[in-house]
Amino acid sequence: MIRIKVILLLFFCTFINAQQVDDFITKAIKSHPSKVIDSLARVTSVTSFEAAKNYYILGKCHAYLNQEEIAFNYFIEAKKSFEILGEIHYEKQIALEAHKTIASQEHFEHYGNTLFKEYQKYADSVNISLYKAYAIKELAVNAYYEFDIENATNFKVLDSACTILKTAISYANKTNNDLVKVKLYSNMSVFKNTMQQYDSARYYLDKSKVHIDKIDDAYELYGYYHNYANSYLSEGNYEKAVTYFLEAKTKVPYYKDKAVRRIYQQLAASYDSLNNNVERRKYEKLFREFDDKIKDREQNVRMHESLVKYDVEEKDEEISSLRIVVVNLKEYWIWYSVVLFLVFLLALYSFIRWKKVDRKRKKIKQEKEGIEAEHEKTIKQLEKVKQLVVEEHIILKNKVKMPLAELMYIKSEDHYLNFVPHEGKNQFLRGKISEILEELPPNFVKCHRSYIVNKNYIKSNTYKSITLQTGEEIPVSRSFKL
Repeated sequence: MIRIKVILLLFFCTFINAQQVDDFITKAIKSHPSKVIDSLARVTSVTSFEAAKNYYILGKCHAYLNQEEIAFNYFIEAKKSFEILGEIHYEKQIALEAHKTIASQEHFEHYGNTLFKEYQKYADSVNISLYKAYAIKELAVNAYYEFDIENATNFKVLDSACTILKTAISYANKTNNDLVKVKLYSNMSVFKNTMQQYDSARYYLDKSKVHIDKIDDAYELYGYYHNYANSYLSEGNYEKAVTYFLEAKTKVPYYKDKAVRRIYQQLAASYDSLNNNVERRKYEKLFREFDDKIKDREQNVRMHESLVKYDVEEKDEEISSLRIVVVNLKEYWIWYSVVLFLVFLLALYSFIRWKKVDRKRKKIKQEKEGIEAEHEKTIKQLEKVKQLVVEEHIILKNKVKMPLAELMYIKSEDHYLNFVPHEGKNQFLRGKISEILEELPPNFVKCHRSYIVNKNYIKSNTYKSITLQTGEEIPVSRSFKL
């Protein structure tokens, strides 16, 4: 039984891998999209599946012709049709196609990622290498567009994008799909070119060329030469850039006006850098002609309208679902209210109990810390008193015994200490005032940063000084108190 389940699972995965929307697109469709559009317009009697398939083909044909707003609408129709038929794998792939159509527009980042997130969620759920490769590729591209070319100071964002793309490549290498490998290697070359790693950029382009030769795709071949030209243009090798731009011009499909417009713009820039004004003016003129023909702004407006319409329809479906929930809430609102009130009371009781316990815990902790501090202070004082009672003197570094009862004060002078007794000779030794204070009993206090005084010899004190029984005055710090 287990073996049968494994076989069925493998069959299911193979079946999904085999069902790709790309399989609907033949070489004839790629070569003559306008003719395909005309022929499909005359088709009337088809099955629901064929109708959904035709919507998708029409979307691709219009995308080939740079008519993205029409392509988007056909993709959405195809997506809805496949969803009704229960063909979820086709539906989600077309969601990605619709997203890529949006992403081909200027300022596409303002349009959101609703369709991509839908595809990404599906790719994660089925865990198929090809789907994962495409999903992660889009994440890498999104990361790449976060890089500000004009104000860039480092390439951390691009390093992150490259890391993401390498993950996508690892998934792509688990498949037999050459197209996804071409796209991933081409993307990596663009990333590396932006990072000014031109040799690395061309290395990835050469890797993409191996797979381009297998699929025989004219547009991807154009992309190969165009990206090669870009790498030389960025590197400042304008003569080679011109050579590859002209080669790319011969490979671009006749209906790809946006690609041709881009080549003309870059050729004008290259010839300008070569100080060839004749060729520069020629290609600037050609660029303007194609720019007027394409009219990006109008197309962007129509694309935005189509996307808004799609989002509104999606929101309407969500609202319908919410209305059902609201109806159920109205029907059982009394029971729901009672349950919520009981839950609230329980939460409130638990919170009050927790606050009381927490206050007691904090109070006990503070008391414990206070007792421990007092205990430690008492131990230190007892140690000092013990030393006073037992020894009644301290032994200095020069082996001299200094009677504590005779020691009036100690003065710090640079790195030395001056021990001043009531009677007898002063002792002047190297040492730190903080270290000697630890060896003295509690009746010796630090009254100033440079003085330790024996309280038994204090006659009087003010906020400025201490007067000893001998009449000497010792300065005190502002914070000192007897």
